[in-house]
Amino acid sequence: MIGKIIDFFIGKALFVITVKDSHDVAVLNILRERGFYDCSVQEQKITFACDCAKAKGISKNLDELGVPYDKSFTGLVCFVKRFFSRTGLLAGLIAVVILNALFSDIIWEIEIVGNKAVSDEDIMRGLMKFDIYEGSRKSEVDVKALSRDFMQSDDRLSFFHMNINGIKATVEVAEAVKKSPQAPDKKEVCNIVARCDGVIARMDVYSGGREVENGQSVVKGQLLVSSFFETRTAGLLLRRAKGTVLAQTQPCLEIIIPKVKYRKIPEKAKTQTSLSFLNYSIKLDGENVAFEKGNLYVNTQKTPMYLFGFLKLPVCFEKNDYSYSEYVEENRSEQEAKMIFEKEFERLVKRYNQNGEILSHSVETEETEDSYIFVCRLSCIESIGIDKPFEIREN
Repeated sequence: MIGKIIDFFIGKALFVITVKDSHDVAVLNILRERGFYDCSVQEQKITFACDCAKAKGISKNLDELGVPYDKSFTGLVCFVKRFFSRTGLLAGLIAVVILNALFSDIIWEIEIVGNKAVSDEDIMRGLMKFDIYEGSRKSEVDVKALSRDFMQSDDRLSFFHMNINGIKATVEVAEAVKKSPQAPDKKEVCNIVARCDGVIARMDVYSGGREVENGQSVVKGQLLVSSFFETRTAGLLLRRAKGTVLAQTQPCLEIIIPKVKYRKIPEKAKTQTSLSFLNYSIKLDGENVAFEKGNLYVNTQKTPMYLFGFLKLPVCFEKNDYSYSEYVEENRSEQEAKMIFEKEFERLVKRYNQNGEILSHSVETEETEDSYIFVCRLSCIESIGIDKPFEIREN
């Protein structure tokens, strides 16, 4: 057992002699002094072993005697010598080790999850500002600093984290939800103040203290109905002010319409196909895309490539559909400008009729070198009271 272990580490040579006559058998007596061992005779074959260092001498003797034989080497040392003697195999092994060390530190794929309103392209462009893209090195990514800095650079996100697993990076995001301003709570104590300037025409106060009288001029933000009011039985109370305040107002609407307009010409489109490798693209077909005017929109479709049908490669076919619009500059006539103003005035009338009534109006038209100006002065009766939460301030 020990001998076999030694033979495995230091190696040995195996000889097989095919016996034809008694002369071949007598060869063993001649080779005995060479120091072979594990000799066995089976049918017409003689098998024996020897040290690797003595194999060369035995081979020379057998060649001089004209005895046919087969020789082979076994053991760890022999395997290592044979391996290092093959230059191509050794170079291939070294190349594999180097490429594995080099490419295992590269982010080959970036996946983005959790986004809906913010597109993948916007997030990828944001990552490129921090030198992170498909092809960048994992060792150069500071995940904690990236999470902090990326959220500071894009206020559309409320959460950002990158998880790197092997050669794939997964970006998890949560989009920020902007809350709309809330109206004051109906149970909250509020005053009623003026929404705009005007002359009080009528006040109907249901709760609170009346602070102005009919015919009195008020300015925007002035207190109209106070949440404090005095009763005959309970004295001074603090309640939510309720009521309707109608006032005569004179709003002024000024609309400036440029004399130059831009007409959109039919949309044009181009398609370009390329082979994408990491952060590089090689154009395969399609026209060159170079638009000087108009707005450019890009729709990108990526088709990944697989090896043996399941191993995803860092190479994909990329199809870009470019569409853009151009605008032609034209002069706008005064009649067109009047039509635009009339549409705006119709919307204005609908808005004022919701809370009041337009008593009269007048329109003045001015013209400058590059625009038409319409000034509309109104005389209205409208509701100007709005709720404002009650605040206690310290002097």
